[in-house]
Amino acid sequence: MGSDWSVMQSGAPDMTEPRKNANLSPFESWRSAYFCMQNTSYYCTIKDGYTIGMEGVINVHDSDIKNFCNNGCYDHTLYVLTCIKDVKSDFFFQTKQPVSYVWNVTSRACASQLNGFNTNVTAHNPNSGSRVYGRVHMSLVSALTTMAFIATFAV
Repeated sequence: MGSDWSVMQSGAPDMTEPRKNANLSPFESWRSAYFCMQNTSYYCTIKDGYTIGMEGVINVHDSDIKNFCNNGCYDHTLYVLTCIKDVKSDFFFQTKQPVSYVWNVTSRACASQLNGFNTNVTAHNPNSGSRVYGRVHMSLVSALTTMAFIATFAV
């Protein structure tokens, strides 16, 4: 009991279990999400590309998919993604993908265990979902801008 009380009094963030942090400000929730990603597993450090970081990239080759899914790394990845979602529900990785995108890609790949996957969605490696989202997003922005212009200038 004494050690728990001293940690609570010191105000130091809990880096091993970020969900225990208060996360009252955006900075604190970003920091806690970062701490979630610092929680590593031996199974995910065996190969490069298995550990998720701020960039949100997990790269598993076809030949490694069964190892990733069945030997603990998939479960650990879901644990980390759940931790991130718990401390910062609106978290986006550096690839501009939300936690749900990485979760869905990983889950689908491990459900079939036929093909590897790469969550690095960039201009050089787009997926159809991000292209559709971009088209819808631009249409929405254009419509809202036009409506604001009409309302402002009573055209």
